[in-house]
Amino acid sequence: MRPLALLLLGAVWFLLPAHAQGLAIAPILIEAPAGGGATSLTVSSGLEKAVTVQVRIYDLVQREGEDQLEPAKDLRFAPEIFTLAPDTSQIVRISVPDTGGKGAWRVIIDELPSAEPEPAARASQLSIRLRYVMAMFAGAPAPPDQLDAQLRANMLSLRNPGPGWLRLHDLSLQTDAGDAVPAGPGIVYLLPGGEIRVPAPQEVRLNGLRYSVNGQNFAAQLSEGK
Repeated sequence: MRPLALLLLGAVWFLLPAHAQGLAIAPILIEAPAGGGATSLTVSSGLEKAVTVQVRIYDLVQREGEDQLEPAKDLRFAPEIFTLAPDTSQIVRISVPDTGGKGAWRVIIDELPSAEPEPAARASQLSIRLRYVMAMFAGAPAPPDQLDAQLRANMLSLRNPGPGWLRLHDLSLQTDAGDAVPAGPGIVYLLPGGEIRVPAPQEVRLNGLRYSVNGQNFAAQLSEGK
């Protein structure tokens, strides 16, 4: 995913899954109505002090084998910025447009700097902010065995040829020697008709791909692409 440009002087942002320590966000995979309508997520805080939170939502598209984020079209949500006291929660209500079951979004939740001045002893220290990134899809997922996998030069091309989205875990390439070589990040999302490319090893002969969907294991044959 191409990173969003966000510059904060004297701060470091950590990109974390939605279940990381700090804020708790549920659900971590948001499902929206295929024909448009309402959905929601809940942000809870177990921190010892109040925290201000910002929510942003972007359209997710896949071009040239990469995830790309664009400003969300015809989507509304509230609240966008709110403050959570310790041990409290906030529901973020989302209204999505009718996408015919093809809508895909990224929900990004940031902890914002405190408005209170830092004590002198901490003013020169590095401030750490946390960022949480979740996926949101409209419609039903695709059949998990419809994945198209091709080797193209030094890249593995993963393509979802049919309707519905795919969420793949634990990708590994199988070698002629029977070994498994991990491939790609821990989770790969594929949009309807979308493609993601990940590096493939060149020093071994590869003959297959294994992956899991919702805890079930699947295999795909590798074809040679152009």
